[in-house]
Amino acid sequence: MKFIGILKKKKPRGAAFVDFEHWYISMEKIYNKKPDIGAWINMINERADVREITFFADFSNESLNKEISKIREYTNRIVETKNPNPYSEKDFTDFIMLDSLYQKAFADDKTEVFILFTGDAHFNSVAAYLKTICRKQVGIYGVKGAFSNQLKATASWWVELPTETDILKPYYDMILKNLRYLEMSSDKNRKITFRDTVDIVTEHYSTDKSKVQIALQSLIDNGYISRISKKTGSNAVYSIKPNWEKLTADDLWVPEDADGNIFIKKKPSDAKPTAPDAGKNKTKKPAAGKKNSVKKRS
Repeated sequence: MKFIGILKKKKPRGAAFVDFEHWYISMEKIYNKKPDIGAWINMINERADVREITFFADFSNESLNKEISKIREYTNRIVETKNPNPYSEKDFTDFIMLDSLYQKAFADDKTEVFILFTGDAHFNSVAAYLKTICRKQVGIYGVKGAFSNQLKATASWWVELPTETDILKPYYDMILKNLRYLEMSSDKNRKITFRDTVDIVTEHYSTDKSKVQIALQSLIDNGYISRISKKTGSNAVYSIKPNWEKLTADDLWVPEDADGNIFIKKKPSDAKPTAPDAGKNKTKKPAAGKKNSVKKRS
């Protein structure tokens, strides 16, 4: 008797090592954002069966210390790297994390994938050692704008964060709320164009026009919004139409957001509707498991 089915490929066993100082400080300085630990853990679990995750940092830093409770939601493997000498400013984080990586490589031959979160070129030697001598797969995550090119070249694969979706998500939210509002307005025959959308969203939210253009074009390029051509005499008019089903499936739009409470409530004497309520334009954090830009070495 034959059994026909699809066998799920077993993921390689992995371990992750996080230079949390690099992640937190770089994200805050460059993007004014904080690490989304849960989203990142979802990413690495798509690549490997990650059995342990260890965070390294000098948690005497007040901002980093406040993140400990968030880290503990996912792991208790937290290593304090504060320099014990109060008269020295030497950073021990790299040294302690490097030592842990080498010890893991020597003591555990079952771990096949070593995942690092750091952008520091000091980790180039250990990455090369793990890959060439120990024959391990080495994946490295780093913050865009603070990620050593040499380290990228050494890795089996690497990922920069935040992803394009993370960066553009606030602008996606503004655009989609505006489009949803217009679709639900009384003027059902109104043509929604690229240019009008950019102008309305930019003005309503007092935001960067170029970022709105990039975000809207990204939604179009990724198939979330369609451009529809309609001839009017000898000219073609292009309107845009969101694919709400695809947006919902990829967690870029939550159906509950369609309820009338997020839209502008204007008196009949007010100007015609243009965009959702500016007072309720809070953006949600990017959903976990988003696609990311990964570079692979051949």
